[in-house]
Amino acid sequence: MNKKIIAAIAAITMITAVPCSAENADTAKVNTYVPTQTYGDEAKTVSAVGSISKVFCTVCAMQLYEQGLLDIDAPVVDYVPDFKLQDERYKDITVRMLMNHSSGMEGCVSGDMIVYDEASTEYHDKFLETLSHTRLKADPGTMSSYNNDGFTLLEIVVERVSGQSFTDYVEEHIAKPLGLENTGTCLKMYGNENTARVFVDGNVRYDTDYCMAFGSGGIMSTAPELVRFGTAMFTGNNILLSQESKDEMEKNTARDKYEDGFGLGWDSVCYENGVEMNRDVRIEFKGGSLNHQFAGLMVAPDEQISVSVLTSGGVGIEPQAMAEHLMYAALSEKGITSYYPEPEEKQLVDTVPDKYTKMADIYARESGIYTVSFPDGKYMEITELTSVVPQAKRYMYTTEDTFVLMNGEPGSSTFAQDTDQHILEFVERNGKTYICDSANEDVDGFGRNISNEYYLEKVGAYDVSDDVQNAWSARDGQRYYITSLKYSNMMYYSVRAASPSATVKVPDGVKGYAIVGGNALNGTVRMADADHGKGFVEISGPAGRDVRDYGFFAENGCEYLRTDDLAMVAVRESDIPDFSADIHEIALETDSAKWYNIANMANKSITLTIPDNASVYVYDRFDHTVYSSYMTDYGNTVNLPAEGKIVFVGETGGKVMVE
Repeated sequence: MNKKIIAAIAAITMITAVPCSAENADTAKVNTYVPTQTYGDEAKTVSAVGSISKVFCTVCAMQLYEQGLLDIDAPVVDYVPDFKLQDERYKDITVRMLMNHSSGMEGCVSGDMIVYDEASTEYHDKFLETLSHTRLKADPGTMSSYNNDGFTLLEIVVERVSGQSFTDYVEEHIAKPLGLENTGTCLKMYGNENTARVFVDGNVRYDTDYCMAFGSGGIMSTAPELVRFGTAMFTGNNILLSQESKDEMEKNTARDKYEDGFGLGWDSVCYENGVEMNRDVRIEFKGGSLNHQFAGLMVAPDEQISVSVLTSGGVGIEPQAMAEHLMYAALSEKGITSYYPEPEEKQLVDTVPDKYTKMADIYARESGIYTVSFPDGKYMEITELTSVVPQAKRYMYTTEDTFVLMNGEPGSSTFAQDTDQHILEFVERNGKTYICDSANEDVDGFGRNISNEYYLEKVGAYDVSDDVQNAWSARDGQRYYITSLKYSNMMYYSVRAASPSATVKVPDGVKGYAIVGGNALNGTVRMADADHGKGFVEISGPAGRDVRDYGFFAENGCEYLRTDDLAMVAVRESDIPDFSADIHEIALETDSAKWYNIANMANKSITLTIPDNASVYVYDRFDHTVYSSYMTDYGNTVNLPAEGKIVFVGETGGKVMVE
């Protein structure tokens, strides 16, 4: 587990031989598990549950379905007539497709979705207009790929059908029936005195991050109350939904073993993570992630077990792993044993069949462009051309008609099967060729991660004119810095692999392809013309999660990068001016962040006076945040790093004073 987790709160409810009902709900046994330092009364600590909100939103929709007010197989436009996309197929999207991630929509209109220390309906109010600039990445209903926008749209469906705001609906129809006093959208919970403290890098405290896409990620709760919500999914519990509706939510939509086993709202309705058990057990799981807060909810409805984990700090996989271990511990009390199978070494073949060597070509996923080759027909080699330093991964053919990941150099004594096993298989689907990956990897301190997913799509050569290729190649390596987002937007904070910039990478050796890499401005594209790129991958699962189109434009002598949904604009790094000692006042402008290179101000200190509705960030040369005005207790004097940047963000009329 990441040692930088500051607070982790878990709760588990087990009910033995007594179906949970309104009459006996209060008798549920709730234990609070606190593995690390917490602050205040941990049982009352309120945290963001992130995408677990999707299960809440689904419950809302299914309640309306039970009342005969909502047909989940009817088109969304029947309930939201002003919903539209730049693609007529949007009229075929049903309410069910929103809940099982099969709508075919591009993925996530980011914009001002997650912000620091405020809550409003601004994102919600602009959502349909922003969404109207997007298109579909696949025919509705043909593949499942995680989709935040589907649940923000479902939130609006719930509002239109019920006549209530989503905040009020959740309060009246979920929180009150379950007796949840500290659960609701962040509009309700904002400013709660028991809100979890947020820490970054172990000891840097930040203001709380809130998600404004309420149905997709904006619910907050405590660990015990979230686990109580999970008990409402138990078999025989009819407090929120009938068993018929829960059965509908629990239907596995996966078309094969490589597609995510989504239900309605759930990440998985057949969760096992490759664990072997002595008895079949149905487990449902949903995870959630914001910038600094993470959550996991796991329910075994027939075994009457509900587990929740909320963390501040760390990474998103940790609540899932913790919830998993707590679930298996609870199952063991019922005599259900489990273990993680170790990978079995595969029998290798030193010649690759012709049917596979013919598959050598260009492949892609949402995050990169790859080449697949078969050197001398002896093994498969996969190289990500769009990585900073392209490195080949090698796979040997096996007697099972698959390929297994190898370590070391071919032909040497070090060439051996990787202990973190990856088995690749070629799969044909809907007339397309994919490479699929079955993994069995060690997760330090948490057993093993055993998963199956679509890995790469065969996309082939894509020719463009020399003029188009040259225009993009001239941008290779150029960074573009976000300017259009609100002062409170968390995307100005640089976390892990994300940053406030996006880098254009044009791979060597292939034409017509590029990647825009970084933060939410991330995606592979085919060059449509000299200034426009179109997202193109059509892959089920994480490899095709968020597909975007991009365009470049010039304004006031600067070049900008813009997503086609108009949600984000970024300025080219070479057009950013230098900061200097004679700058004492920065006039702010709404939707136009002011970026500066630190340049000759390196290693000097400045004192900032920042008005309300404004923020300042300072970055090192790697775009890592070294200062933010959302760091609490930092003070207003900042030491500027070498070769870094500083950005001033706020609303028109405001000014940041610099001394």
